[in-house]
Amino acid sequence: MSEHDQSRKFTDKSAAIASETLAKGKAAVEQSARAVEQSYSATVENVRDFNIKMIDMAQTNAEAVFELARQLATAKQPTDFVELWTAHAKKQFETLSEQTKELSTLGQKIAGESAAPIARGVNQAFKKAS
Repeated sequence: MSEHDQSRKFTDKSAAIASETLAKGKAAVEQSARAVEQSYSATVENVRDFNIKMIDMAQTNAEAVFELARQLATAKQPTDFVELWTAHAKKQFETLSEQTKELSTLGQKIAGESAAPIARGVNQAFKKAS
């Protein structure tokens, strides 16, 4: 085998390896792009749900304040004011505690579901590229 033939074989083999590496890299990039797109879609949906939950909570809290104002407007004795205010404060504390738990759970869901497609995509991309 001549030196020219050996050089040609080496060049062909190098080109094949480079082509295969580029194909794997392209597949990995496409997989990563799909993962980011899926993550974005999940994030948008979850953020919408989070915003709706915040609006619902704001409405609930505003209604509670108006209800307290109605009750205070009809109170007849100073002790009625204290009882109404105390009951309202206790109820609002419980409501806010529950709302905080709900928002925390939603926040964790958003973080987990947003990251999952990217993590899967990156893992699959590395498997394809290796």
